[in-house]
Amino acid sequence: MFKKIGRSDTLRHEVAEYIKKLIEQGKIKPGDRLPTEREMAEKFGVSRTVIRDAVKTLTGIGVLQVRHGVGIFAATPDSQLIAQQLSSLLYYDHDTISNLFEVRMVLETSAAGWAAERHSDEDLKKIGENLELHQKVINNGDSATLGEIDRCFHMLVARSTKNPVTIRLMENLLDLFQVSNRQTLSIPGRAMQSVQEHSTIFQAIAGKNKDMARENMKIHLLSILNSLQLKQKEQN
Repeated sequence: MFKKIGRSDTLRHEVAEYIKKLIEQGKIKPGDRLPTEREMAEKFGVSRTVIRDAVKTLTGIGVLQVRHGVGIFAATPDSQLIAQQLSSLLYYDHDTISNLFEVRMVLETSAAGWAAERHSDEDLKKIGENLELHQKVINNGDSATLGEIDRCFHMLVARSTKNPVTIRLMENLLDLFQVSNRQTLSIPGRAMQSVQEHSTIFQAIAGKNKDMARENMKIHLLSILNSLQLKQKEQN
């Protein structure tokens, strides 16, 4: 069922597209368990990193589900919902990145404002710990974990809203940004800039200043978009 994928700079896209087609054709059915990352890497003839990125992309748009400690599964219809509806606009089309950021801008600036109004002391503690860890990782030069730490910050802000819909939407959006986020964080100085921007957002949330929290989140997201666009120009 799986086949070798040709060498190109878009391997993860080819792998993800192939898996998606197998699901659309009914060769992989909702709820079916896929081979492990290692097994798929061997079958496709690519690295496990390529498989991991492809799985993250498909998870982000609701095509796959990863059950930690269990395996990778084709998503059931009730688990796809909003993410699957977005996929027709966002799936691998780099021209839609600005449109995706518009959606993220609306959602995440609002989330920052709500977090400033609704956060608990425990929320502040977790965000503060994330910032400390982020800075420590940068100082130690451990770039491998930067992406997950960065994602965790944004999810902690979302969870501080106490709004389950906001939290679910943010999970889906951030999954779509997994690969591009790693690209931007690889830019020299970008990781340090991000933690500094995160700090200003945290300070506004802790100070219950919803307008400043929204504005600082907007500045941060525009900064990310600018870095991503510069990275894409370098690759083109």
